[in-house]
Amino acid sequence: MVSLKYVLPVLLFLLLFLLYRHLPNRRVFLIFCLTLLAAISFAIFAYEIKPQPPAEISVEEKNALLLQQQIFADWYTEYKKGIDQMDHNWQQYHRILSDFKADNISIQTTYLRLTQLEIEASKTKNALRQLNPPKSLNDNTYDLLIEVMKKTRKYATEQHRTISLTRAASDPAGPLPGKQEDQSRLLEEVMIRESPSGLFTAAEISSIRDSLSLPDEN
Repeated sequence: MVSLKYVLPVLLFLLLFLLYRHLPNRRVFLIFCLTLLAAISFAIFAYEIKPQPPAEISVEEKNALLLQQQIFADWYTEYKKGIDQMDHNWQQYHRILSDFKADNISIQTTYLRLTQLEIEASKTKNALRQLNPPKSLNDNTYDLLIEVMKKTRKYATEQHRTISLTRAASDPAGPLPGKQEDQSRLLEEVMIRESPSGLFTAAEISSIRDSLSLPDEN
C-alpha cells in the first residue's frame, strides 16, 4: 500500500495545478496558496509542540529511582528539623528584642535570654555541620545538596553571629547607654546590621525533586 505521506503531496500539487489553470484571477490563486501555506505551517507547528508521552523506563530503573527518592526523603526530614530549629531561634531572637523594646523585660533579662539563645543557635549550627548528603545519592542530587548545605551552614553561622553580637551588646556590665530607649535602639542597630539576608535553596530543592520524579509524575 502506498503511504499517505507520498500520496498527499501529489494530490496537493494536482489541486494547485488545476486551480492555477482554471482560476481567472491570479491574485485569488496567490491568496489561496498563502492561506494554504499558513495552514500547513500551523499544523506542523502544532504537531511539533504537542505533549509527548512520558518515556518508558524499565523496572530496574524505576526501582533505582524510588530508592533515590527514599534516600533523599530520609535526609530531607533531618535537614528540615535543622531549618525548623533555625526558624524557632530567629523567632525567639526577635521576640526578645520586641519584649525589651516594649519595656516588658529588663536589660538583665534580655541579656540572660540572649545568652541562652546563643547556646541553642550554636547547637543548631553544629548539628547542621554534621549533616552531610548521603554518598549513595546520584551525582546530580549529591552536588545539588552540597550547594544547599553550603548556603544553609553559612546562614546558620551568620544567624549565630548576629545573636552573639546582640548578646554582647546587651551585657549590663558593658558600655550601655543609660536610657532604656537608647539601649533598645542599640540592640536594633546590631540586629539590622548583622542579620543574614535570607536562606534561598528553593531552586536546588525543586531541581532535585524534578530529577527524582518518575516520568508519570511530571
